[in-house]
Amino acid sequence: MNYLIYPIKVMNITQTYENDFSHSRHTVGTPKDYPIDDNCGASGANGYFYCPCDSMVVKKIYGVGTSSTNVLWLESTTPVITPTFTDYVTIMIGHIEDAELKKLKIGQTFTRKEPIAIEGKDGYATGEHFHIVVGRGKFQGTGWVKNTNDIWVINTTGGAVKPEDAFFIDNTFTTIKYSAGLNFLDLYIPTIDDNQEYYYTTASLNVRLGPSTNYNAINSLPKDTRITVQKFINNWARITDKEYVAGNYLTKATPNKYYEVKSTTADSLNVRSKPAGTILKVKAPLPKGTTVAIMEEKNGWIKINKDRWVYAEFVK
Repeated sequence: MNYLIYPIKVMNITQTYENDFSHSRHTVGTPKDYPIDDNCGASGANGYFYCPCDSMVVKKIYGVGTSSTNVLWLESTTPVITPTFTDYVTIMIGHIEDAELKKLKIGQTFTRKEPIAIEGKDGYATGEHFHIVVGRGKFQGTGWVKNTNDIWVINTTGGAVKPEDAFFIDNTFTTIKYSAGLNFLDLYIPTIDDNQEYYYTTASLNVRLGPSTNYNAINSLPKDTRITVQKFINNWARITDKEYVAGNYLTKATPNKYYEVKSTTADSLNVRSKPAGTILKVKAPLPKGTTVAIMEEKNGWIKINKDRWVYAEFVK
């Protein structure tokens, strides 16, 4: 599976897009992006930017031999899986030194975990680090555009995304020294076997009618729901004969509190915004045999996720 992982071996984020310094002008202007600075764990030029997915291509190199800050653009050659979407991604990296960028050329490709360039302090940086910005989709136009604060921000077909919404943390590759308060999702790939075992959801998770995002989502299970996995198919977990969830969002680690599941018995079960409330149309009505979480029972109604309730008589 083509997961997008954090591209540095030792994460040490020294500035995020929320800091009141140069980065804040990126997030309050229009359009916006979400830059982070990472010095790879220590001062000095000691860390590489590694290819974070199956393959990336060099799209543009800017600033070599000039007083301008050097910038490198990389684009995935195929769609990647992130914590929040599946699509192409473009990454813009700043402050790499001339000597490193001269080793690269437009059209050059790299494969997963292959080193691309070492951190630098080209431009006005006070110390070696990578300035990293992520965009969903493909490189667009010149790769960047000025926002209303006169700041250059990334320009991609899908717009800028926050780094924690783009990168998984592969704990076999990246050690987190300091995340600066950003919450990244661990990459978890379950062991592929045919044994039924308990797993727990690590996020609110769509239940689909087949093992890919091409299948319709008929329901969603909240974080910390306990489910039984029949088997894994290409990292999709089959939880009933017709229902699948993304295996990457499952863990065997038991949370302090978890929700059990039951199954709907009505042919078509309405989902409401609250007990006896408005009938919802998204992921509703639920077909017979749909797996639902039991978060709360109240006056004959069952809460199955945030603002989603069903009549308890039709859940067994």
